[in-house]
Amino acid sequence: MPSSALTVTQLNRYIKSLLEGDRKLHDVLIRGEIHSFHRHFKTGHLFFSLKDGGSSLKVVMFRSAAAQLQFDPQDGMQVIVRGDIAVFERDGAYQLYAREIIPDGVGAQQMALEQLKQRLAAEGLFDAAHKKPLPAFPRHIALITSKSGAALQDILQVIGRRYDLCQLSLLPVTVQGEGAVPTIVRAVEYLSQRPDFDLAILARGGGSQQDLWLFNDERIARAIYNCPVPIISAIGHEIDFTVADLVADMRAPTPSAAAELAVPDLGDIRLQLEQLGRRAQAAIQGKLQLCVQQTDTLRRRCQTQHPQKDIDRYRRQLDLQKERLALAVARLTEKKKLQLQAAAGKLESLNPAGVLARGWAIASKDGKTITDAAILQPGDKLLLRFARGGADCTVQQTWKGED
Repeated sequence: MPSSALTVTQLNRYIKSLLEGDRKLHDVLIRGEIHSFHRHFKTGHLFFSLKDGGSSLKVVMFRSAAAQLQFDPQDGMQVIVRGDIAVFERDGAYQLYAREIIPDGVGAQQMALEQLKQRLAAEGLFDAAHKKPLPAFPRHIALITSKSGAALQDILQVIGRRYDLCQLSLLPVTVQGEGAVPTIVRAVEYLSQRPDFDLAILARGGGSQQDLWLFNDERIARAIYNCPVPIISAIGHEIDFTVADLVADMRAPTPSAAAELAVPDLGDIRLQLEQLGRRAQAAIQGKLQLCVQQTDTLRRRCQTQHPQKDIDRYRRQLDLQKERLALAVARLTEKKKLQLQAAAGKLESLNPAGVLARGWAIASKDGKTITDAAILQPGDKLLLRFARGGADCTVQQTWKGED
């Protein structure tokens, strides 16, 4: 047996070394149509074939790379696959180990975009409830855009004209090309580290659909969704609409329009303040006029219903009652005086001294006044009292009768 014979494993390994040593077979881009697509349910690896009009190439994409895909590959989809050509020793078959799959052509790109939109919408990234309100008077705005693009100048011009009270900070990014997506993601994520930012504008000027396609990247969408700072997106022109626009808190058709949405117009504010001032002045004057009218009404009412009138009326009634009382008192006094005089006269007439003054005398025996002669006996000693003086007498004779 010839000693130079190779085993199958040796041959496959040699061929593998040849392919792996060929730099032209590293990081190659292969265009073709997907066939026999299969995702392994346990490992998550992808297996499919790339075909064109005359050939077929087996492709393997491991789970770590497959997790970065932003769409679901399907049979019949035109794609461009980036990867390395190598040999699977066990089967002796060479295949493409894919790192990236890119939709090829408008149809494939649009299909991948619609798949991404559906998936993000199902996760709630487009929900209005998640949109953060824009500050009415922002103090510090981050501008995420190219430092050399026209979008930056448009924003600076509009904000400078409308509202020069806020601070502007440029976070320069690349807005096209291979490295654009990572720079944009880093800039958006940087906002969460700066609590002084209260608003951000993500802007890019006009461009072709292919130029703006990077703003459909899922990484940018998730960075915007997770950002605590409200973001206004202004990608391209009015007719352009990207995934970043759908996730952003506010979408503007142009960078200039984004600047107008971001800040108020000081001129309009001054005009509104002047109008409010005039309205307030008119309202105050109207209120004052109403108060004057109400005061005049109350004054007239007080003049007609002033308590002084009642006081004067009661005073007159009191004076009249005083006069009547004085007259009644005088009359009563006079009456009582006359009654007193009559009583005094009557009393005077009953006064023993008065009786004695008229020539009468009072007889008493043993200190007792004698009013009846029948109790006397001849020889009784009597005391006679006169108006002036008295006399001791002896009864000689008594008689009956009233006289």
